[in-house]
Order: sequence, then structure tokens, then C-alpha cells
Amino acid sequence: MREQKRSTWSWVTGVVAFCLVMLSIYPTIRGNHAFSKLIDAYPAPLKKLFNVTDYTTSVGYLRAEVFSFMAPLLISIFAVIVGSDLLGGEEERGTIDLLLANPISRRRVVVEKWLALLAGVGALCLTLEVTLGLVGPLFKLHLGWRPLSAEILGLGLFALFAGTTAMAFAAATGGRGIARGAAAAITVAMYLLATLAQLVSALQPVQWASLWYQTLGNDPLTTGFHYWHLAAVVLVVTALLVATVELFDRRDLAT
Repeated sequence: MREQKRSTWSWVTGVVAFCLVMLSIYPTIRGNHAFSKLIDAYPAPLKKLFNVTDYTTSVGYLRAEVFSFMAPLLISIFAVIVGSDLLGGEEERGTIDLLLANPISRRRVVVEKWLALLAGVGALCLTLEVTLGLVGPLFKLHLGWRPLSAEILGLGLFALFAGTTAMAFAAATGGRGIARGAAAAITVAMYLLATLAQLVSALQPVQWASLWYQTLGNDPLTTGFHYWHLAAVVLVVTALLVATVELFDRRDLAT
């Protein structure tokens, strides 16, 4: 966590700036009937793809502009970068042997590094929630803490999945490049499966396989917490962490 301190603070600042920009635009859209008619004229597939419904309301605006793509993207990118660097970066820099020369097990190293990833993702999610929840009313954007917490919890779990995936590939390969590319590809595939399933009926029977659908696809801003869906994501993340521990524990490290 100390090594990632400066980077994390930079990301926190970026999240705050992003929220302030989005909030500052909302007063010009709130209750704008002309804009609402324009949105209603959009094709139905386009509105489904970008979650553009009730756009001039607090919930509709946040769903479309913050949570449909940008906020999950930002925090997932952070998680992938950090997750790939925790093991792969240290191995590429040749410092992993110095760390493991201490009387600590490889398993402990992986678990504690993952906890640092969890803390970083949690810090960004907390920043996002506090900024939207406290500053939003100043821009006449009112949203209850419970639906906001439900949305951000799902967002955080999805980002944690992306970061843990990157960490698992880094443990298997010893490098950051492959880990970031593979984790990014899987994350994008999850997003595309969940969003395209709304448009392509043939994909609907398998949309459950997308962790984006499990965390954010059920519109937590409106429907609240979906505990069984979230529990499924927790199980997947736990399995990835166990796989990461085993891969790193058994592999010959490049030092």
C-alpha cells in the first residue's frame, strides 16, 4: 500500500474530478422536457445499449453518464494496472527475490498483496460514493445512500475481479504485459456479453456468465442489492485468488 500511495492518491483525485464534472452538467439537464423528448426519440436498441432511460432524473442521469460505462471503466483500469504490477512488476524489476529472501511464505506474499489491491479499489469506490452522495445535492442531484451503495458495491466487485484476474495471469507468466492484456480482454468480453445480450436474443440464455451482468446488469440503482448475484462474484474472485496463490507458489521465478 505504501508503494502504491502516490498512484492511488492520483486516481482518487481523478475520480473526484470526474464526479464534479458529471455533477456540474446535471442542473442543465434536470427536468429539461425538450431534452427528454430528444432522448425518447432515440432508437430503442441505442437506449438499451447505453442505459439511457429517465435521463433527466437523478437515477437516470447517474445510470447513463456515470455507472453505465465510465466509472466501472476507470476503477477497473486501476485494478488491472495495480493487480498486474503487484507480482509481475516486482518480478520484472528483479526485486521479488529480495522480498522472498525474508522468512515469509509465497502464499503470504500473494494474499497480502491482494489485500493491498482490495484496499486500493475500496478507496476509489469510497471516494466515488462519498463525492456523489455528499456533493450531489449541491447540484440538485438527490439519490439515497442505499441504492448508491448497492451500485458501487457491484462496481467495486467487478473491478476487483478484473484486478484479481490480472494478478493471476501475472503469477502464471511473471510479466505485466500479458497479464494486463488478458485481464483487459476478459473484462471487455464480460461487458460486451452483458450489453449485447440486451439486443441479441440468442445471447440472453448465457448472459449469466458475465460478471458485469451479475454485478451491474440488474440496475442496482433502482432495484437495490442482489445478494445471490454478488455472492457468485465473490466466489469467482475467491477462486481466482486461490489459483493465484497456487500458481505463484509452484512456479520458478525469473530473477
